[in-house]
Amino acid sequence: MVTPADIQTSVPALTYAVTSEEHKFVTLYNQFRAQVGLGLLAQSPLLDKAAGNHLAYVLKNDVNTGGTVNMNSVDPVTGRAWFHIEQGDKPLFTGVQEMDRAKSVGYAGTSVGEQGAFGGGKGAQAAFDSVASTIYHRTGLMFEAKREIGIAVGQDRSQTFVYVTGHQKPQSNASDFFGVYPAADQTGVGLHTGVESPNPFPDLSTANADFPTKTGYPVTVMSKEGTTLEVLTFSLTEAGSAAPLDARLMTKDNDPNRYLPSNFAFLVAKAPLKTNTTYTAKFSGRVNNVLVNKEWKFTTRS
Repeated sequence: MVTPADIQTSVPALTYAVTSEEHKFVTLYNQFRAQVGLGLLAQSPLLDKAAGNHLAYVLKNDVNTGGTVNMNSVDPVTGRAWFHIEQGDKPLFTGVQEMDRAKSVGYAGTSVGEQGAFGGGKGAQAAFDSVASTIYHRTGLMFEAKREIGIAVGQDRSQTFVYVTGHQKPQSNASDFFGVYPAADQTGVGLHTGVESPNPFPDLSTANADFPTKTGYPVTVMSKEGTTLEVLTFSLTEAGSAAPLDARLMTKDNDPNRYLPSNFAFLVAKAPLKTNTTYTAKFSGRVNNVLVNKEWKFTTRS
């Protein structure tokens, strides 16, 4: 028996200025979630405030903007980048972790998550693409439970985006949910995996051209949150070719950083994908011991 979904398929209109980077980013995020089959995110003014407070803290204290904190280094206590951890003795402190910061503005959610992205002066599309092309940050974009979002965008040189998601009542996909990204028939797909911290591929350097030259764009499959996804076969084949690409398979079982949940699997080619090329992804596996087969195509950007 299939348990039906309880997700938001529509949300109130965003109150950000239509031309703002905030509006553009959240719109892209909801388009992404819709493609995967996940519930949409509603704007939360309280999470907007929490995101704005943390952005102000980051820009004030980052070594790159005159502060004393290396936001890319790791807090030994939490194991997270200092970008996400505030220190009580620093200016503009509002809470150590995102849940603390959300509570400080009155948010009553039971779960809060936070991510950062950088537009580099190119805006929301570049910022969103930079996280959607990764392993761990894409996984964060695809968590099904989140229901609300708040965002703040800096005027700094890096064009820092801070977005905070949360829920009081979690969204829930149907018990037989199975999502993929890139989505079926999607066009304009990227060519390689984006650099992130922590590094999902310890044998590759994030400081040189390894990622642009030794990875393809990640292909994700996911089942309902809380289930166990077992991979039997997973392949990616270029149109006109009989043999699948040489690729890495990444799941919870071989994740070097132990970040991936049990309901995700990633396939990453060992070379960049070709431009203007259609690829066929094929997956066969089990979700809680129930067989699942999926085949779909997508096309890369020019």
